[in-house]
Amino acid sequence: MRQFDVYPNPVTRAQKAFPFVAVVQSDLADTGRDRIVAFLAPLAAVPTVAGRLMPVVSIGDDAFVLFLPSLTNLPANDLVDARGSIRAERDRIVEGLDWLFLGV
Repeated sequence: MRQFDVYPNPVTRAQKAFPFVAVVQSDLADTGRDRIVAFLAPLAAVPTVAGRLMPVVSIGDDAFVLFLPSLTNLPANDLVDARGSIRAERDRIVEGLDWLFLGV
């Protein structure tokens, strides 16, 4: 499990709106059993909310909105069957996290 890996959302009640989650926690910040994740929603479902705090990222051929303001922790054991990575979008994700936490 690495930073920016994408997994099916293990939270059953949220899977319809957010089919995937992405690990945003640094690989160096091993917190044991949990990982900090952000939810991913299909761009088609939320076309007007994308922006600095919610960058659009690609998973395969599909576009998703990464909901950085909705960070949560999930058990690492629940994150199985990685579906890809959004590591290529790292700079935009870090910009969003900087804006969210530091206002820069």
